[in-house]
Amino acid sequence: APLFNRNDTMPTKTEWVVAIILPLHVTFLAWYMLSSSESDNITPSYLKLWCFYFVLDATYGHLFHTLLLVPARWIARLLPGALVPSSDEEIKLVEQEESSNDTSLEWPSADAIAKLPSDWVVSMDTPDKEEKIAGDGDEGSNNAPKLIKKKRSKSKNNKKPNSSQQCNNTLSDQKPPAATKNIAQQPYYLNHVRGSTRIRQASQRIGAAMGSILASYMICHLSASKITLVDVGLTLPSSYILVVQDLAWGFSIGSSIVSIIFIMEVWLGWIKIVGFFKTVVPNESFAINFLWDVLFHAGVSINEEVMLRGWMFTLGCRGILAMALDWFEDSSNAATFSNIASIILQSSLFSFLHLHSPGSSYVSLLNLFLGGIAASINVMVAGGSLWLGIGWHFGWNVFMGHVLGRSTSGIPMSCACTDILPRPKSSHKKCVENYHGGTFGPEQGVLAPLAYVIGIILVICVCGFDEMIVWRDGLVSSLTDSP
Repeated sequence: APLFNRNDTMPTKTEWVVAIILPLHVTFLAWYMLSSSESDNITPSYLKLWCFYFVLDATYGHLFHTLLLVPARWIARLLPGALVPSSDEEIKLVEQEESSNDTSLEWPSADAIAKLPSDWVVSMDTPDKEEKIAGDGDEGSNNAPKLIKKKRSKSKNNKKPNSSQQCNNTLSDQKPPAATKNIAQQPYYLNHVRGSTRIRQASQRIGAAMGSILASYMICHLSASKITLVDVGLTLPSSYILVVQDLAWGFSIGSSIVSIIFIMEVWLGWIKIVGFFKTVVPNESFAINFLWDVLFHAGVSINEEVMLRGWMFTLGCRGILAMALDWFEDSSNAATFSNIASIILQSSLFSFLHLHSPGSSYVSLLNLFLGGIAASINVMVAGGSLWLGIGWHFGWNVFMGHVLGRSTSGIPMSCACTDILPRPKSSHKKCVENYHGGTFGPEQGVLAPLAYVIGIILVICVCGFDEMIVWRDGLVSSLTDSP
């Protein structure tokens, strides 16, 4: 077979047409609408600017993803342990690339389960499969059949569910078959995919980040108003050391507060460490898989910070302040109102974007709302710059998901430096899913608000309030001093 099979890597003609023609049409529309405002001496509204940015961000992101998907699919088929459907199976190929958990993977391993206390051991198979595994004593671990039989024996004796239990997902025989099947398939919560899938998912996120940056550049240059890249937080000072410094401080703070959560979860007995530097698929390369995960979260951090904190928050502050100056006699009060209102809007959208993430609930949405507030404060204390927030976001995600092995908003992983197992759903022990966050991860746990507060304190200790005051005064002067 040829090393590069065009039919297995290239998107369809329809996908190419949509990916290329749509951005051209939207760009022309943005140029026409914004330049016509300039010719009529009309400053376009901030809401219009944000809407154009959002559409350009989506279309440019799709274009870059389509371009990156070609080499990503090609490389994926060359990786060790790769399992990639051919382009003839388009539906299966797309489903795999959009998958949040590959149920064909055997996780956790028998070695990991052997390191758990007996009351943590839960059957990984549905009732139909238990019979086959229990009678298959020659293959796999000798302890596996005994553990399964022991669990089934306890399940028969515990006919009445424990009334003090805090979660409804148990292995009791009193539960409906559907619930029992769901528990048996994923009792240890975490989502996993192959490295060959992860690289294609990373291409989507990197494409989205590239789309965010290009959309920012285009809107700032097409806009009739005086919006610049600096105004949306993409500050490029004369010394790039300042950018690196902000990124480093943000990364250090984000990774540190995640480490605090991890240490407390281990100490409280909510998670168990069962190994180090493991890949989900044994014959895959840890270094290669870790690279895809790093690229994935680099794309997530840039895309979300530019879109939400750059355009939604900072541009929102300007737009709301432009209206609030007519409502308040004191411009300082107007600026305070605009900042608070923009924080609420941005944090609400940030939380809403995770509504359909695996394992999400009202608790995760509330915690992410608090995370959005913390991210807004990052921008303000950094004088409107996004680099501190990008570093925090990246450090938080990479450390949580791939250094410490915890779920990050239900995002799947293909490897982790620290292999852990959260305490599983069980019918004879108190359920701690509400504490460690279950499938969604620590961002749905009870320790997340504490981590955000500690992070905010650390950011203020590093940056102080001076740059925030200068940035806030600059917003007022840019509107009140304009002719």
